[in-house]
Amino acid sequence: MATEIFRDHHLLVVDKPAGIATQADKNGQPGLYDALRADDPTLALHHRLDRPASGLVVFGRSGLANKSLADGFRTHSIQRTYVAILVGDAVSGTWDAPIDGKSARSDVTVLHSANGFTAVSMSLHTGRTHQLRRHAAMNGTPIAGDRRYGGSASRAWGRLALHAATLSLKHPETRAKHTFESPLPEDLAALWALAH
Repeated sequence: MATEIFRDHHLLVVDKPAGIATQADKNGQPGLYDALRADDPTLALHHRLDRPASGLVVFGRSGLANKSLADGFRTHSIQRTYVAILVGDAVSGTWDAPIDGKSARSDVTVLHSANGFTAVSMSLHTGRTHQLRRHAAMNGTPIAGDRRYGGSASRAWGRLALHAATLSLKHPETRAKHTFESPLPEDLAALWALAH
């Protein structure tokens, strides 16, 4: 279901594949969190990835970790970097269009562009619902395979081309900085190559 990247008394970091919900859906269908918690009832969920996205998710396993993670996500000191393949020609910069009437900011760095696709690295300064997907669509360069916001770009690839590639945080106990990485999954490799 998910690949374990790191585990200690305080944290669990996993690599979630696309197609699996982070938490139970509206119909009560269990998600990744429910499956992991069945074996580890100490787990606490502090953020999520959309079902069609893949990549790194961190869970708390102690009271100290839960406070640290809650503070880190609230203050945005936990840094997450995503890679995505957009349909169209994007440029590096900041997307700051409000989402649902609230301020939102995403930084975008173009990595390469070809064949009508642009591969980018993206980072969040705010955490609005579907922020990267919505900002990409507002910019006129939706994420390939985005069936909710992508319009015709939804047919450009078989899955959402969004992957949570890095996660950096301070360890709740030692305060040492940890950076976890997840390689681009195989089901995005061919599209990534097209954008070169």
